[in-house]
Amino acid sequence: MSEGVTQLGRPAVQARPSEIPERILPLTDVLRIGRAADNDLALPDDLLISRHHAEIHRSPNGPYVRDLRSRNGTHVNGHRVTDAYVQPGDLVSVGHYQLVVHRDHVAVHADTGAVSLRAEELTVTAGSAVLLDRVSLQLDACSLLAVVGPSGAGKSTLLGALTGARPATHGRMLYEGRDLYAHYDDLRHRIGLVPQDDILHKELTVERALGYAAALRFPQDVTRAERRARIDEVIDQLDLAERRKLRIDRLSGGQRKRTSVALELLTKPSLLFLDEPTSGLDPSLDKEVMNTLRELADDGRTVVVVTHSVLHLNVCDRVLVLCRGGKVGYFGPPGELLGFFGATEYSEVFKKVSDEADLWADRFRHSAYHTRYCGAASGQGLDGHTVTPPPAPPKQSTGRQFAILSRRMFSVIRSDKLAALSMIGLPIILALMTRVVEGSAGLAPPGGKIGRSEEAGTLLIILVFGAALMGLIGAIREIVKEGPIYRRERSVGLSPVAYLLSKAAVLGAINVVQATLFVTLAMIGRKPPADPLIFGSGSVEIIVVVSAVAFTCSLLALLVSALVSTNEQAMLIMVVLVMAQFVFIGKLIEVVGRTGLEQLTWLIPTRWGYAAAAATTNLQKIDIAKPKDALWDHDPAGWLRSMAVLILMSAVLALATRLALRRYEAKSR
Repeated sequence: MSEGVTQLGRPAVQARPSEIPERILPLTDVLRIGRAADNDLALPDDLLISRHHAEIHRSPNGPYVRDLRSRNGTHVNGHRVTDAYVQPGDLVSVGHYQLVVHRDHVAVHADTGAVSLRAEELTVTAGSAVLLDRVSLQLDACSLLAVVGPSGAGKSTLLGALTGARPATHGRMLYEGRDLYAHYDDLRHRIGLVPQDDILHKELTVERALGYAAALRFPQDVTRAERRARIDEVIDQLDLAERRKLRIDRLSGGQRKRTSVALELLTKPSLLFLDEPTSGLDPSLDKEVMNTLRELADDGRTVVVVTHSVLHLNVCDRVLVLCRGGKVGYFGPPGELLGFFGATEYSEVFKKVSDEADLWADRFRHSAYHTRYCGAASGQGLDGHTVTPPPAPPKQSTGRQFAILSRRMFSVIRSDKLAALSMIGLPIILALMTRVVEGSAGLAPPGGKIGRSEEAGTLLIILVFGAALMGLIGAIREIVKEGPIYRRERSVGLSPVAYLLSKAAVLGAINVVQATLFVTLAMIGRKPPADPLIFGSGSVEIIVVVSAVAFTCSLLALLVSALVSTNEQAMLIMVVLVMAQFVFIGKLIEVVGRTGLEQLTWLIPTRWGYAAAAATTNLQKIDIAKPKDALWDHDPAGWLRSMAVLILMSAVLALATRLALRRYEAKSR
């Protein structure tokens, strides 16, 4: 066993758990730690801990720690380990608990949320530009800090540096004496971040939205009852009990923001950061949100809020004013802010730190406020390029995340009555449009004779193009509308593969239902293909083709949705894609033999879908109109080739979408 155990060096900065441990346990041969009652150290109140999380063994070579494949990991001196020797005084972290290992016993300390925060000379550069310039601050436990300043002062940059999501280029962040950047993998789950954009599906109720969030964020072995109890606790804490059954889009702005805060409080973070939580709210809702943050700080956590609003700074313990260029113009009590600037109102302060940034930054650094409230920097810390931390490890397997995300997507669609009706209504409307095609032969030779009708070719155009339309419309906004949600969930352990597979699976199921309804209604009173190639039924074979085209176009729409930044951009591109699917379907214009154009149509899903459908119906024989295409030959090999191309297109589009999702992940760190 000892040969495979990692030897860890002592940390540069020792952690400082509370002076008095919660309990002391003797170091036996095996000390098992977990949430279940059969552990030697049972910690049932912390849902971030697995039921059987870790073990501390006593051996001739000294104690060592073994992780029991826990979802949130076991950390020694801030480093995640599988097996590692520990020395007396080393810190073992599991969930919110810190275990200090001694020679004959283990001291257990609980992170209750009362943690201090200290920033030392934080500097962020991008090339030659300085985005954040030597920001230092010291914040006591259970404090509320407001960060204010003019636009472009670096408030969002500071938030990234304080949370560790985008570490400073130079400087150091200390979480209760621990280097946040060095121990980020251990400390990240103790930090909650509420971004400016809502990170909730507005179609869901408060209770259901929190339920899906809890299922994704807690380890797989947390039971439904345990999750529900934690949700009830958070809802009561934020006074949302009377609104738990309401859809989020029916809440007031302040209530929606409290719901976003509730989502972050599920994991009991010690530090809570909020980016512009009062943006767009009226003064009364602004006050409601700020009072809620005051209560959260008083309840035992440290809260930092970035805001443009200065109406209710009096509820804060400290205010940080950033000047243009990311310099600190003031840090101290809110009641002394105006006096420091010699101003009578906050608008004067904003003008001064915008017009005379260097003057006020220099004046603050040489003032008693800097000495009193910022503290002396140690001079240690990061130096060089910013290191982007990796995403958090997943809390569940990819399969379980896939199931949760699929259920959530179905719930969102079911709750959005307009979207659900449009998905059912679109194939019905398209089927009605097929009635403009005269005749009853449908996709079979009229009267059993060959070469006397254009009906089949025209009907196939509507069926295949309609499939493309259903796929594009159903998925074109699916990712772009969830950008903030995906970004936040990815940072706390969401699997991008599970996310993308859930989208593909749900959309694929919808495409099959739409295709079945569309083709069935369109073929009422018409004859199906008389001689199918692969399946025993010509109608089934056409349904398979229409489903495949719709699914491929759904994945094409997902790719576009992952690449654009707004719904408007997505809709504009969709118009171009719709026209391309129609024009280059292979039937409207001659494409065979036209160099360049023919090769371009190989990238169009409807070209291959129409080829497969034409092969099924033996269009070369029953349609007297031109153009003709060798891809339409009534041959099983040709049909399978066209379907294989659609499958290959789908695989390539799915891979491209996964790569495109990285743009959101880059912003989340």
